[in-house]
Amino acid sequence: MALSLARRGIAVTVIEKRTGFGELGAGLQITPNSGRVLDALDLALPLKRVSVSSHGLLIRRWSDGRDLLEMPAHPERLPTPFRLLKRNDLHTVLLDAARAMPNIRLVVGRGIQEVTQDEDGVSTTLTGQNGHWESFHGLGLIGADGLWSRIRDLTGDTSAPIFTGYEAWRALAPGDRATAKTDRPRVSLHLGSGRHAVHYPVAAGRETNLVVVRQTKEAREGWSRDGDARVLTDHVAGGSQGLRELVASAAGWQVWSLFDRKPAAMAKGRIALLGDAAHPVLPFLAQGASLAIEDAAVLARLLAEALQTEGARGVPGAMAAYAAARSARVARVQEVSRGNGRTYHLGRPWSLGRDIVLRRLGADGLRDRYEWLYDWHDA
Repeated sequence: MALSLARRGIAVTVIEKRTGFGELGAGLQITPNSGRVLDALDLALPLKRVSVSSHGLLIRRWSDGRDLLEMPAHPERLPTPFRLLKRNDLHTVLLDAARAMPNIRLVVGRGIQEVTQDEDGVSTTLTGQNGHWESFHGLGLIGADGLWSRIRDLTGDTSAPIFTGYEAWRALAPGDRATAKTDRPRVSLHLGSGRHAVHYPVAAGRETNLVVVRQTKEAREGWSRDGDARVLTDHVAGGSQGLRELVASAAGWQVWSLFDRKPAAMAKGRIALLGDAAHPVLPFLAQGASLAIEDAAVLARLLAEALQTEGARGVPGAMAAYAAARSARVARVQEVSRGNGRTYHLGRPWSLGRDIVLRRLGADGLRDRYEWLYDWHDA
């Protein structure tokens, strides 16, 4: 968001509660819809250095690894590749670009406590680890602080996230041996009863990002906690040999309880929300990061247009236009992601019908199904 605004000549202050960046073991899929935004910010080259271009998707059955559907892709023919990378690598690319912009100020180790807005702008009160209080004033405030958003709470939307009954185990494993044999890096998805797994190469193929989603009764708030590998070894005991071997080779498991939350009012006066703060997306469509990047592009464009034509008084209207432009799309992505979760975890006999449908759908049918998602362009 900061880069999109700064490239349009708008000064930005980024306030980050943490004092550092990086989430080891968490991967991202940057699909073409959001990749076009990053490319327009001149980030294609640094992203190429840290990402892997996917050659498609392979869907397999959990129990025996049997192929259900393969959708090949040819990244050399695509104007915008389907990128696979580590989350902290993306953070590094964005942070390096932000530090090179003279009109972006980074303030770390500060948390927002209060927000007030009036006709002239927005004022915020911050606290740091040493208890020191600071105040900032700007034309608007954009909350991109995730599922447990403090900014969302301060707008008056205190609806609590709802636990889904699932948790995600994430880790890094050595480079995918199956990928090395075919020399075709891709996303592999394993579907099972009440569970699924996804893995893909990152870090130029040196590592594999692995996620296993399983059902659980226990929910814990927050981003992650350490996971006991023995629990997951038992959980995948009924999986295919390849999946068991991949899980056994992974280290440093981190566990996230998966919560859902209804979409927020994405704008209120001079305050806007984007990404998971506005519309948390379950990981069954791999669109959490991409939707946030889309949000940033749309909001930055509308704010720049309003400031150029109306000045500071145009900010609330730009925020409202952003909410109107994004609401239908983000609601659709949320719903499709929820539906995928239900489909992925079907047990017998329903899973047999799902597998038949996947085989009949084929690669072309799957591409057509998601054309609306990946072909998105900002106006």
